[in-house]
Amino acid sequence: MPVLLCGLVLAGRLGAQPSSSSILPVEVLRYGLDLRLDYTQERLDGTASITLRNRSTAPVTVVPLLLYRLMRVSAARDQRGLELAVAQQVDTFSDFPQLQVNAVLVTLGRALATGEATTISLTYGGYLLGYAETGMLYVQDRVDTGFTIIRPDAFAYPKPGVPSMDALRSTPLDAFSYEVRVTVPESLVVANGGRLVSRTLRNGEATYTYHNVKPAWRIDLAIARYRTLRAGATRVFYLPGDSAGAGGVLRAADTTLRLYTSWFGPLRDSSSFAVIEIPDGWGSQADVSSIIQSAAAFRDSTRRREVYHEVSHLWNVRSNDRPAPRWEEGLATFLEYLTQERIEGRPVLEERAGVLARRLRETLARDSSKRTVPMIAYGRAGLTDLSYSVGMLMFDVLYGVVGQDRFNSIIGGYYREYASGGATTDDFVRYAKRVSHTNLDRFFDDWIYTARWYDRIAAGATVPDLVRYYRSVAP
Repeated sequence: MPVLLCGLVLAGRLGAQPSSSSILPVEVLRYGLDLRLDYTQERLDGTASITLRNRSTAPVTVVPLLLYRLMRVSAARDQRGLELAVAQQVDTFSDFPQLQVNAVLVTLGRALATGEATTISLTYGGYLLGYAETGMLYVQDRVDTGFTIIRPDAFAYPKPGVPSMDALRSTPLDAFSYEVRVTVPESLVVANGGRLVSRTLRNGEATYTYHNVKPAWRIDLAIARYRTLRAGATRVFYLPGDSAGAGGVLRAADTTLRLYTSWFGPLRDSSSFAVIEIPDGWGSQADVSSIIQSAAAFRDSTRRREVYHEVSHLWNVRSNDRPAPRWEEGLATFLEYLTQERIEGRPVLEERAGVLARRLRETLARDSSKRTVPMIAYGRAGLTDLSYSVGMLMFDVLYGVVGQDRFNSIIGGYYREYASGGATTDDFVRYAKRVSHTNLDRFFDDWIYTARWYDRIAAGATVPDLVRYYRSVAP
C-alpha cells in the first residue's frame, strides 16, 4: 500500500498519531511564499508553493501539513495547476495537548515515487494570535502594525508534519531555497536574512522580495517601522529609538564575525548576515543568515554577549541526531562568555562556570532522574534545557584540556568537514579525538555518553580541577 506520510492510514480523525520514531519521508527542497498582511482585519493571506521530494523507500500519496490553528487552506493545486483534494481540521499535538494546529492533508494526483519531487501550491489565510497560552511564552506572534513576525514557531506558513513533537524532532532538518514576497503598508519594512531582490511601491503598499543566500531550514520575516545600518556584508534592522544601540550591535556583530573567522575559518557560503531587532519577550533565535535579537541587547550594552552567542551559531553543523541533544547551545554559551572576555576585557568565564556548576549541583541533587541521563540522550529525554549549562561546562573543560589553538581546530575543522551534509554527535566526538592530539576517551565518556561528570561536579570539582583531572588521564 502506498505510504501516507509517517506510514499511517489517517482514517477517522485527522490527528491519528505517529510513533515517536516516525520520520517524515518527504523533504522540502524549495519554498515560495507570496504573502499579504491586512492590518485592518489583522489577518494574513497568501500562497505557499512547496517543492517536496520523497526521501523514503515507499511511494507517498498524501502530504500532511501543519498550519496555525486559525488559518485555513482554501485551495491546493499541483505543478500542472490541477486541483488537489484537501482535508483539514483543528487538532491537538498527541504529546503536547496544549498545542493546537490546523492539521492539513493534501492528496496528490498520483503517488510520489522514491526520489521523485513535486510541487504543491496552497492558498491559505486567517488570523495569527500566538501560542503564549501553551507555555511557549515567546510565541506572541500576531499581525500588528507595531510588530509582526512570520515564522515556523507559530506555523504561520504551511509546514510538512503531523501533530506530534516526537515526530517533528525525529525528522532531519531540511535545507531548502526560498523566495518570499511580502506586501505591507508602505510605512512598514520587511526584514529577512536573505538577499533583498526588490522593493516595489504601489497604491500605498510596498512589496518586498527576498531570496535565501544559503540553504535554509526555516524562514523568518519580521515587519515593523525598521531603520537599517550596514557595515560590509552585515545589516542591522532596528526599531525606532534604538539607533545608538543599533550602532553598538552592528559593531559587536561585525567584530564577532571577524573574531570567529580568525578562530574557526571563514563561513562556507555567503557571509551576508542580518541582525533583526525584536521586542523583548519574543525569543532571540538564529538561522543560517540572520539573528532575531531581543531589544535588550540593543538597549543594554552589558547584554551584547547575546549577540556573541547567536553569531557563534553560524559555525554550527546541522545535527543529524533525531531528536537532537542540542549540545551546540552549550558551545554557544561557552563562546559568548569567552568572547565577552576577549572583546570587552571582562573576566566573566570562570565566575559564570562556577555559578552554573553550583546550580547544577543543587538542581540535579533534587532530581535523580535527570542526573543519570547522558547528554547524547537529552533530545530523547526532553532535557535539552540542560544542554546550555552542561554543554557550557563541557566545552569550557575541553578548552582547558586541549588549549585554545587545538580547540579552534576542532570547532573550525568540524564545521568545514560537515557543514554541507550535517553530522551526528558521534561524528563530532570522532573528529575531536582525531585532531585533538590528546586522548579524550575518558572526557567524552564522562560528558557525552554517560553522566559521570555529575559525580565530579557534586564532589565540588571546579573547571580547573576538571581540566587537571582529564589531562592526567590523557597520556
